[in-house]
Amino acid sequence: MSCSDAEKYAVSGPLTTIFDGAVARLLDQSLLVGNMEQTIGMLAESTNLSYKTVKTALQRLMELGFVTKTRKIGNTQAYRFEVENELHDLIECAQNLQLRRLRQQAPERQLEPQMGGAFGRF
Repeated sequence: MSCSDAEKYAVSGPLTTIFDGAVARLLDQSLLVGNMEQTIGMLAESTNLSYKTVKTALQRLMELGFVTKTRKIGNTQAYRFEVENELHDLIECAQNLQLRRLRQQAPERQLEPQMGGAFGRF
């Protein structure tokens, strides 16, 4: 994935689209990883943010109760999104908004019935 593709992917999540910023990017990442453990380095790479920015955003999310420290993997601290708590409702709302936005952006196409067997004509 090129740098511009990585950036485009990192900013296309529903919460980032609405709120922008590092915290929104991390919350969007929670849509993908659920409650799987992540390190700051992993989150920095997947969100296209700097290590320092991710660390600051994680601190904010921990203060809000959306992220907890889990275990150390070697010398690296792991974190987990608390998706079962209030974060779940926020994520669900953001996902629904993203789906509506994608449906509006998609060109309206009607699929014509296919002839030629169970799989249609190629």
